[in-house]
Amino acid sequence: MARKMEKKSARILAFLLALIMIGSVFAYMMRSGSAEKREVEFRLDDFRSYVNWTPDGVYYMQYYNFTYLAQLEANDPMKDYVNSKLQNVLVSAVFSRAVLEITSGISQILVANYMTAIPLYFVDANMGKVYFAKEDETKYGNFTLQVRKGGIALVDQTSPVIVGYKPLVERAIDVIEGKNVSTGKETYRYLSRINGSFAYAFIMYGEPAKASFRSGNKSIVDFFFEGYRYNFINNSYEKIWALHFLGNYFFGGMNESEKNFEYYKVKNFKDGLSIAVMEDKNFTKVVEARPNILSWQISYNTTE
Repeated sequence: MARKMEKKSARILAFLLALIMIGSVFAYMMRSGSAEKREVEFRLDDFRSYVNWTPDGVYYMQYYNFTYLAQLEANDPMKDYVNSKLQNVLVSAVFSRAVLEITSGISQILVANYMTAIPLYFVDANMGKVYFAKEDETKYGNFTLQVRKGGIALVDQTSPVIVGYKPLVERAIDVIEGKNVSTGKETYRYLSRINGSFAYAFIMYGEPAKASFRSGNKSIVDFFFEGYRYNFINNSYEKIWALHFLGNYFFGGMNESEKNFEYYKVKNFKDGLSIAVMEDKNFTKVVEARPNILSWQISYNTTE
């Protein structure tokens, strides 16, 4: 019985720590913009350009837009949904007040997961001063790496700030300086056709996407995007799927009896990219919504 209580207490403590960590991030976001500014050499705007700094070989990427989320009501279900995902990506070895202090708030984060203990983070710190509990400094290329134990490094001469596992931070610098291949080399041609801004997005390409979307033993997709946003005109939620298909696949239409959400629109491009917009006032229905994937059936007339 005592062991059960200990396990239960440990779970509660872990949950509370996660909430505190998330609270810290939103506290950063809500601070005044009058903080001391830092000098930067490069400035990016949104997740599409963030991906262009992400070194090749990433397993998946997650994008969080705190400025967008701040427009929603405190009890909005989409905000809760995004927060639950945020708990799993903010490593305490980085996102702790004892390690990282951002004076002017965080507006966006792109998390690039390479299946390492510490991911690679691109953190939009709104040009404010960043304080990092460094234990050493080292030059890498034209940049200064602030380094601490556990193999964690930070570069604050860029906007967004680059922080995470030191070898990944170094590879990101190589991308900036043209010495390494960027994820955007393969994905920007697709991301550039996905219009609008998002509260949250998940991006996967290459071998991980091929392994995730299969028909039998055959891969049918090499790029996957899922994004969530709020339609402030219709007061409804939108989920966008974008897939680059391999072979004769595309998004097809649905009649009213096939879908359990309000609005559905698809666009198929000649190069295999298909984009679907699924919308409903009920957020749960949007989360569960899936587009209709069809395949061209090609037949041959063999009669002479």
